[in-house]
Amino acid sequence: MTDDPRGRVYGQGHARLCFRRPAVRRAVRPRPDRLPPRPGQRPVRGSRADGQGDLVGQVLFMATGAFDVQSTQKARVPGGLRRAVWEDRVPLDARRVVIQYDSDARPMTWMLEITQPGFTARDVAGADARAVRTAQGEGLRPGPASRLRDTLVLTRTDGLKILTRSYATQVEPELLGAFQPPR
Repeated sequence: MTDDPRGRVYGQGHARLCFRRPAVRRAVRPRPDRLPPRPGQRPVRGSRADGQGDLVGQVLFMATGAFDVQSTQKARVPGGLRRAVWEDRVPLDARRVVIQYDSDARPMTWMLEITQPGFTARDVAGADARAVRTAQGEGLRPGPASRLRDTLVLTRTDGLKILTRSYATQVEPELLGAFQPPR
C-alpha cells in the first residue's frame, strides 16, 4: 500500500480504496462553569460562574436523578418510596441534601430537604412567588412561569423543603391546601 499526501490509501485493486481523514484539532474553549466568579458574586456550586447560574435547573436535576451516582446513601422507604442522601459531594450549595421520591413517577413525585443552603427560598421560588401558610409553616409557591410552578418551597429552621403537588398528594396531604389557586 502507498500513501497519498491527501490522506488516501491505495491497496490492491479498487475495492481496497479507502480514505483516511487527517486529524483535526479543535480549539478548546474553557467551560463557562469553570470561569471564576465576578467580584461580589457568590456562585451556587455547580452553576455557571458568569452570574447566570441556574439554581432552578440544579434543583430539577437533583429531583430527576442526574446526581444519584454521587449520593452518599440510597435506601427504600416504606410506602413504595426511595431516598437518596448527599453529605459529601453535594451538587447544590448546601451542607446536606435528602431526596425522597416515587421511583415509578420520579419527575413528578419528589421531595427535597436541603440543610444549610447557601441560597434562600425566594432564590429558588423566584421573585414572582406568592407566600402561603401551611400546617408545617410558611412557604412559597413559585409563579406560573417558573419551571418549579407545581412545587411548594417551605422554610425550615435549618434549611428548605421543596416538594411537588404529587408528593403532597401521596405522602403529606395536609399540605395540599397550599396548592390551591389564590383567591
